[in-house]
Amino acid sequence: MLRKGTITSIENDGRGIITDENDQEIPFEFERNMLQSIKGATVSFDIELGNAGLVAVGIQLIINQM
Repeated sequence: MLRKGTITSIENDGRGIITDENDQEIPFEFERNMLQSIKGATVSFDIELGNAGLVAVGIQLIINQM
């Protein structure tokens, strides 16, 4: 069954919690190759000038829903 929810916490190791539409907290863990699976994805972001130059911040995936 496909469910909808919001990622409500995420740790540096890729583990986190999704809170679903029934306010249930469901743990998850990203697979090791998850970052490779979003390579080439369309994103939106803001640009800030940091000490090392331009930096993308507020990065959001743009997901096409059918």
